Amino acid sequence: MRNDTALISKEEGGSPIRNPSTAAEDARLASLIALDGILKQVKEIMKQVSASLTKNKKEALIASLDDLSERMPSLLDIDHPCAKKQISDARRQIESIPEDLHPRDESRSLQPFIDSISTADTEVTQWNVLQFNTGSTSPFIIKCGSNSNSELVIKANSRIQEPKEGEIIRVLPRPSILSNMSYEEIKQTLDQLPEAVSLLALARTADGTRARYSRLFRTLAMKVPSLRDLVAELEKGGSLKDVKS
Repeated sequence: MRNDTALISKEEGGSPIRNPSTAAEDARLASLIALDGILKQVKEIMKQVSASLTKNKKEALIASLDDLSERMPSLLDIDHPCAKKQISDARRQIESIPEDLHPRDESRSLQPFIDSISTADTEVTQWNVLQFNTGSTSPFIIKCGSNSNSELVIKANSRIQEPKEGEIIRVLPRPSILSNMSYEEIKQTLDQLPEAVSLLALARTADGTRARYSRLFRTLAMKVPSLRDLVAELEKGGSLKDVKS
């Protein structure tokens, strides 16, 4: 042992034996958690796939995959291949699905996505509170937080006016989800969320609603410290760029 310089004590002139640094382990763990979140999101996106898709629905799903690609910097290089493969495989599968040129019921194609809003992971450890006052209604509160998938989760009364019917918890879809939806599809999506979201986001046009929803999403997400990096990623990728109505 005395011939091994790594084991020489400090008193004998060698370097003291150091405990292994946990920095690398922490970084690896954070990367694995982020990777797990991305893979879960890919799985949720694929749940919305059916035998045929409208053009708008297909573009919305691909936009969701693009959002996941923007989260790649949160992974270590060793985890990039796995995430890239899952995202690219999902993209190829969606792109290969024939478009429904004569949809009988647009709301039916939205149903898997609408269902996923209420069944998504809504476990939040800490809520942050924002109060809104539109002037036309009494002030109301929206609580926001983050789940294990780094998604924006909100909790608010189901209705603004009495009877308020108690609070409901929903994962707030990213603005890109609305990018290729018609005005009626956007309204259907907002109907699954607390009424406060529709009140704050709904405008007279689809583009106006997308712009207002984008601003609302940013406002709520910035209130959650763990989501500020996500907001920066979405802004860099153009997903939070306001659209003029």
